[in-house]
Amino acid sequence: MSLPESLISLSLDEPVWERCFGVFPLVLVGTREADGGHDLAPKHLAMPLSWRNWFGFVCTPRHRTYQNALRSGVFTVSYPRPEQVLITSLAAAPRCGEQQQDKPTLQALPVFPATVVDGVLVEGCYLYLECRLERTLDELDGNSLLIGRVVAAHVHVDALRDEEREDNELIHDHPLFAYLYPARFAVIDRSQGFPLPAGFKR
Repeated sequence: MSLPESLISLSLDEPVWERCFGVFPLVLVGTREADGGHDLAPKHLAMPLSWRNWFGFVCTPRHRTYQNALRSGVFTVSYPRPEQVLITSLAAAPRCGEQQQDKPTLQALPVFPATVVDGVLVEGCYLYLECRLERTLDELDGNSLLIGRVVAAHVHVDALRDEEREDNELIHDHPLFAYLYPARFAVIDRSQGFPLPAGFKR
């Protein structure tokens, strides 16, 4: 069967995600270092993993985020706002020092302690999760999926949905930060209700 003329088949020798843009969240995952310090790293392959309180993100075992989460058994998630794009970018800076141990840009990110797990959360974000690592799915071509159970969650009062405020008004007044892989971002400040069919159930 032939494809429509408007389609181009991509080679699977390279990641297909590099050839067109996709919309992702961008979060800051926090973990505790072995020396007691903290690490923060932006992740875009990150999302809820069920209708209940499970969260997962993809990371390479080479990164400190994976190693710290595996050792400590916990991690935190901070959802930044669009105006925090610079500090989110700083969290992606490489390590330096004689043994690549130091990440001095982390000093520019203001944090406060998590309430249930041993970790930190980034000030100014609108949603926070504290998670206990439950399992990992390894061998994803050099990457791993880390799956955590949410044991505490916090939302800024101006981002909280409630019956007294329209959803589109909430998003307009407090826009969301979207990552457009690869290497672009967008501000979402307009939305429309999705036309779900009558009787739809998740």
